[in-house]
Amino acid sequence: MKTDRPGQSTVRVDLHEIVVTHLNAPWQRPVAAHSAAAFNAIHPWVTDSAKPLIIDSCCGTGDSTRRLAAQFPDALVLGVDKSADRLSRHQQGPEQNYAVLRADVNDFCRLAAAAGWRPRQHYLLYPNPYPKAAQIRKRWYGSPAFPSLLALGGLLTVRSNWAIYAQEFALALRAAGFTSRESQVSGAPALSAFEAKYSERGDKLYEVICDLGGHTDPAHRVYEF
Repeated sequence: MKTDRPGQSTVRVDLHEIVVTHLNAPWQRPVAAHSAAAFNAIHPWVTDSAKPLIIDSCCGTGDSTRRLAAQFPDALVLGVDKSADRLSRHQQGPEQNYAVLRADVNDFCRLAAAAGWRPRQHYLLYPNPYPKAAQIRKRWYGSPAFPSLLALGGLLTVRSNWAIYAQEFALALRAAGFTSRESQVSGAPALSAFEAKYSERGDKLYEVICDLGGHTDPAHRVYEF
């Protein structure tokens, strides 16, 4: 990801319309077979434990997952990424309370929400921002998977080095009836390799935090899977 983003320099004016459309229309795309198999394999690890769950979506090489596991030893931490290559470069740490999983993260959120999983926290650390204006529906908040992400609940933490991504994510949450807190990240230890890289080169790092259990408008909460 680069700080110079060709094609979009302001927030999309049709963002609210895109979000509301997805909130009111169930996603019809079939779940990929490999994602379903991965979810079924990890399901007992989560449901057989009494520990709270933390999800690290788009975890890349899983470095952030390992760091979160060390930070929250009382929780199960599950990192999910679609790339076998990235996950193959994961360096296993001594922590026994985490796992990394290869699956389409969009599918994973749908399956987890439908299964009734309710993580305590959910992290999206520097996901691909798809910076071109025409790629809005590939971004988390502009995609048909967004309702499933919301339905999982928990304390959502999103980070990006692109201000528009953070702004649009906050606006999308507001369109869904949630309030969020936006701020710049500074001084805290980096959770991911991306965060360390961007911080070292002087990028501003943005964070959006939202309690997805704190819905402000019940009329919006009609998610289907």
